[in-house]
Amino acid sequence: MAGKIRVWIDREQCIADMICVSLCPDVFEMSEEDGKSQIVPKWRVSPDNPAEGIVPEDLRDCVASAAEACPVNIIHYEEIKG
Repeated sequence: MAGKIRVWIDREQCIADMICVSLCPDVFEMSEEDGKSQIVPKWRVSPDNPAEGIVPEDLRDCVASAAEACPVNIIHYEEIKG
């Protein structure tokens, strides 16, 4: 079974600089409602929670790049065990 990565964003602290979207558009997008970063609908844990998602292992590098480049360090991720 392919691994999964849990990704979550502290959206309240987002400064909307779009670095995450630039580095990892397969996972992150900007909200049309509030202009802040969010997980693309395809990967969201639930439709009403744009701040958390589960992505395939093959997106780990772009998620890690976005997390490391975020100037306010609001992107977090972890491998899902089991």
